[in-house]
Amino acid sequence: MGCTVMNIRNCLFTFLFFHLCILTFGQKINIGALAGINASQVSGDGYGGFNKAGILVGAYSNFDISEEFNFQFEINYSEKGSRRNPKTDEGDTEFFLLRMNYVEVPIMLRYKRERFTYEAGLYYGQLISSYLENENGQFNIPPQTNQLIDFDFGALIGINFNLTENIIMNWRYSNSILPVREYDSGANFWLDSGLLHHYISFSMRYEFIGQKSGT
Repeated sequence: MGCTVMNIRNCLFTFLFFHLCILTFGQKINIGALAGINASQVSGDGYGGFNKAGILVGAYSNFDISEEFNFQFEINYSEKGSRRNPKTDEGDTEFFLLRMNYVEVPIMLRYKRERFTYEAGLYYGQLISSYLENENGQFNIPPQTNQLIDFDFGALIGINFNLTENIIMNWRYSNSILPVREYDSGANFWLDSGLLHHYISFSMRYEFIGQKSGT
């Protein structure tokens, strides 16, 4: 628990340090808030489909490096995982639920084109809680097998559309690069060595347009 708290503090410190550097060099900085939903699945768990819904909330900032490009930095609370619902009308009672909740820090380069902004980048997520359940109730991963890894590192791509200067819609696809749990067998199929998050996000954002520091 102490390690998790320290990692979250490190994320917050990085967020503040990033903004201090921007202000020091006199860049215009825009800040915003976001709220939305994740639809997620986990490859390697034996269940397919983006059936696990989760909350996405956070804050972000960005600054221009040219007329067309900018950098964006976010700090979010993001709920991910996997879900398999039973099909009782077919006599199928199997149920599975995996919740993995993160404090997540995405960093991305973005390209602006009229009312659209395209983005690509990386993210680091620190696991703050997890939960497993099947048709028999809550359960834990047996201690003699591989456990859930307490962080998630991955890549993302997305697109933004400005409804107004301040109100923005965002669609994003994110994918783990490193596994969030290694296979118990130790199998490694090229880049596939364990469970990976795959999730689609939709969020609404409100952005406060900043002024260049010192002006």
